[in-house]
Amino acid sequence: MKKKLLELIFLSEKRKNLLLFLKEGPKTIEDIRSALDVSSVAILPQIKKLRERNLVLKDGDIYRLSPLGRSIAGRMKDMVGVLGVFGNNYDYWSRHAIECIPLHLLKRIDELGECTFSEPPDRTHLFEPHREFVENISRSSCLWGTASIFHPLYPTLFLNFAKSGMKVSILVTDSVFDRIREEYRAELSAFIDMETSHFYVCRETLELSHVVTDRFFSLSLPFHDGTFDHKEDVLCFGPSALNWGKELFAYYRGRSEEITEI
Repeated sequence: MKKKLLELIFLSEKRKNLLLFLKEGPKTIEDIRSALDVSSVAILPQIKKLRERNLVLKDGDIYRLSPLGRSIAGRMKDMVGVLGVFGNNYDYWSRHAIECIPLHLLKRIDELGECTFSEPPDRTHLFEPHREFVENISRSSCLWGTASIFHPLYPTLFLNFAKSGMKVSILVTDSVFDRIREEYRAELSAFIDMETSHFYVCRETLELSHVVTDRFFSLSLPFHDGTFDHKEDVLCFGPSALNWGKELFAYYRGRSEEITEI
């Protein structure tokens, strides 16, 4: 019975969209046709199936959700959002350790919306930053980022962004900090001396890396075995995704120490 109900709701875009639309309140068939861009011939059979399962009621010319329909539709939006994120590239999400995302944000992962994915680099640029990553940052005016891995190009890259007038806040793990301090001490010193730059070291476990700016959000996750995926990043551009990314940075910043001198 449970499987049949799930199939009734989610195996038809028309039925799914109708339930979500009626969640807003009672509607006429004209309202439904216009909002869902469907004909009566296309939508009436779907309404009939939902009425047969007592999810939709009809009062004269008005269609509305039953109490059971309201209960189900009230939970559908979050599920549809989650399926929209994971379903866009299920293979990627299934291969990566999403459990390293803080639980309160993992529960709201639907806020990422429609994600795209960076193009894996070719053999001649295997260990360089992704093209989309650099291009989107270069068009941004502010940046917040976490790094659980060390990349030899990043110290100079982010210093140059800061010198260009961008507001830059970077947060790294202890091990990444030690290597930057040892091998890029001059760049780090110049970075933290700038008024618009901030550098933090996280004292707790940090397994992911991400960057969020005023125009895009990029997320890098490890595989389940802990190895880092340097080939493919999640890319998001919607307002809710940017807010999600800023909250992710704020979460780790609250568990970090700002470095003001070395």
